[in-house]
Formats: sequence, structure tokens, C-alpha cells
Amino acid sequence: MKISGAKQVHYESGPNMTPLVDVVMVILIFLMLAGSFGSGEKYMVGSTQLKSKGAGGPTPPNWVPPVTVEISVNDKGGVRVPWQPAAAITDNDQLTESLSRQLSQVVAQNAGVGVRAADVELILKPDASTEWDKLAPVYAAALRAKFEKIGFAPAR
Repeated sequence: MKISGAKQVHYESGPNMTPLVDVVMVILIFLMLAGSFGSGEKYMVGSTQLKSKGAGGPTPPNWVPPVTVEISVNDKGGVRVPWQPAAAITDNDQLTESLSRQLSQVVAQNAGVGVRAADVELILKPDASTEWDKLAPVYAAALRAKFEKIGFAPAR
């Protein structure tokens, strides 16, 4: 008995798709590892330039140094502002609102003497043991007061 179907040429119906699927999977895995999926910002962003101590180059003519406001934050969430050096604001419920109002007044006072809001820097100085949840209301108050430059000093 002779089988005639086995000797006939049998053609596939299309190209081999296995290499294409492999390449697409490698690209997909790469994009998943390299991309971010809309994760929120996990850090408080400082918008001031890093400064180092020491001598610099010559200053440009008509250069006005920025106005710097330093706020200390202790480990209990107490805030010490330069215009009230004796007492610290410690009431967490009113901290954001009160500090925001005070910082807005600082921006307005500087605008009254011709200093732009962009030239007023706010430096937050946390204690070494201050946790971020104690610093967050102060940062929120500064953002609410429309500070454009907010920086963080190293923990003391």
C-alpha cells in the first residue's frame, strides 16, 4: 500500500510568528521596568539652589541677594519662626492656617518694599529626629502662602 499524501509538499499558511511574539514580550517587559505608572510624588520637593560655603566669583552688577526666611521644626511638630523667636507654634490643628497667614504676610511685606515673591526663599530646618509627618504641615503652609522657593536645611 502506497501513501501518496506523505510525499506531497506541505506548505504552512503564513510566516512563523514565534520570533515576533518573543521580541514584543521583551519590549513590553523593558517598558514595564523602565516606566512609571503615575505614582505620586513621595518626596517634598525643594526649589532652592544648593549652596556651598566659601568664596564665590564676582557678583554681577545690580545683583540683590534673595530674602531668606528660616523656620525651625522640632520633633514634636513645633514651629519656631524668626518673627516670634521666643515661642514655638505647637497647635497642630491651627498650624497650617496660622503659619500660612503669617507667611503670606511675609511675602506681602517684602512685596511692599519692592522684593518679588520669587526672590523670597523659605528654608525649613528640621531637628535631627523630626519625622516627615511633622514637617508636612509646614511645607503645606508654605505652598499655600505662595512661596516659590522652598528649601530644606540639613538636620541639626
